[in-house]
Amino acid sequence: MKKNYLFPHQFRLIGWVLAIVAVAGYIWGPDIQFRMPSLYFDVLFDDENESGFFRMARTNTLSLAMPLLIIGLLFIGFSKEKVEDEFVHYLRAQSLIWATYVTSALFIIATLLIYGIAYLYVPYLVFYVFLILFIIKFRIELRRFNKGGAQ
Repeated sequence: MKKNYLFPHQFRLIGWVLAIVAVAGYIWGPDIQFRMPSLYFDVLFDDENESGFFRMARTNTLSLAMPLLIIGLLFIGFSKEKVEDEFVHYLRAQSLIWATYVTSALFIIATLLIYGIAYLYVPYLVFYVFLILFIIKFRIELRRFNKGGAQ
């Protein structure tokens, strides 16, 4: 039984729109504040007189930009091509393996070289870097193949 876990081809455009909106949210969003429901586990920082696990938290658009960027990158990277054949599957698999190796190496290097509070950003950025590297590698290999320069 052959399973295909890829999104339909049209999701790539949706992914680009979500990624662009997310990047705009990263750039201009920290100044825009709003309240949204959140899980609340820590009573030490209770500035509201609410009770229960779900509370309204003050946040900015970065809280929405992060998941939007991940969803957008997933749609871009894992949408079917117009012609989805076995060689495209092979390129996708090779790009995933390459992105895993490079991201792991970058994570190890960052772990050895970055300390303190700055290190808290490293695990957060690893997933984004992985998806971006995968997309770049896959697109480069696919373009190379389509131009007739496949290895």
